[in-house]
Amino acid sequence: MNTAAMQPTGREVSAEAFHDHRKSGRLCASQNAVLEALTAGPMTRNQLAGRAALPLSSVCGRCRELLDADLITVMGTTQDKPARQLLQLTDKGRVVAHSEEGANDAAK
Repeated sequence: MNTAAMQPTGREVSAEAFHDHRKSGRLCASQNAVLEALTAGPMTRNQLAGRAALPLSSVCGRCRELLDADLITVMGTTQDKPARQLLQLTDKGRVVAHSEEGANDAAK
């Protein structure tokens, strides 16, 4: 009997990519890019993706992590359709973002 090899599900592929991303250190860099972009003021995830030069899928995941860590918060929604969340730094997020900027400037 010939059976096809088991293919990983989309969820398994995503989970593996996330773990690889975390191990490589790019996860922290992506979080920092989102925090740094938000120092310019409140933005939607789409705006963050453009400003941080990251794929929207990466920005959405990093925003979830930063929301869970209380580094960013939802300040409201846009007036356009469909309405989108506006994200901004929390006080804790401002401290982290500014400490990261200083560390990045010192590394240059």
